This record gives sequence, structure tokens and C-alpha cells, in this order.
Amino acid sequence: MAFVLGILFFIEVAVALLMVAVVMLQPPKDQSGGMGAAFGGGFGEEVFGGRTGNVLSRTTVVLGVILILNSLGIAYLMRGGVKASSLADRQVPPPVEAPAVPQP
Repeated sequence: MAFVLGILFFIEVAVALLMVAVVMLQPPKDQSGGMGAAFGGGFGEEVFGGRTGNVLSRTTVVLGVILILNSLGIAYLMRGGVKASSLADRQVPPPVEAPAVPQP
């Protein structure tokens, strides 16, 4: 189970970083530049062609769905581990009283 959680955590970080990169490359609505302009102006158009907005928007949606489903999977798998080791389920031993000291 730990191996599967490790893979899911790796996927979570990788998808989150990819999503940040894709969102930063999207052209802004007002066409004033944005982060995509820092990479040479028409970087997105050179890579994806004239339909840059459609490709990047669709990629953002797909990565968002993957991120949400992966997060739900991690939460589902972690729920069993957290429930088993909950503090409320642990039995606390009764407090031990100190032995009485005889008074002289």
C-alpha cells in the first residue's frame, strides 16, 4: 500500500507542476503578453500551431481532472490508515499513582 501511495504522490506533484506550466503558457485574454511572451512571444503558437488557446485550455482541463481524481484516490487510500491509527481508537492505560510516602 505504501508503494501505491508513493506513486500517487509522485503523480500528484508531477501533474501539479505540469498544470502550473500549462496555465502560465496560456495567452491572456487581453493579449498583453503574459508569461508566454517571456518565452519568445509566439512560443505556444510555434509548438501547438494557431489553435494554441484550444490545446492549452483542453490540456488544463484534462490535467485538472487527473489532479482531482488522483487527490480523491489518495484520500480514499489514506482514510483506512488514518482510521486504524486514530487517537480515539487507542486504549489509554489508567494513570499510575505514585506510592504513598510515609510521613515521620
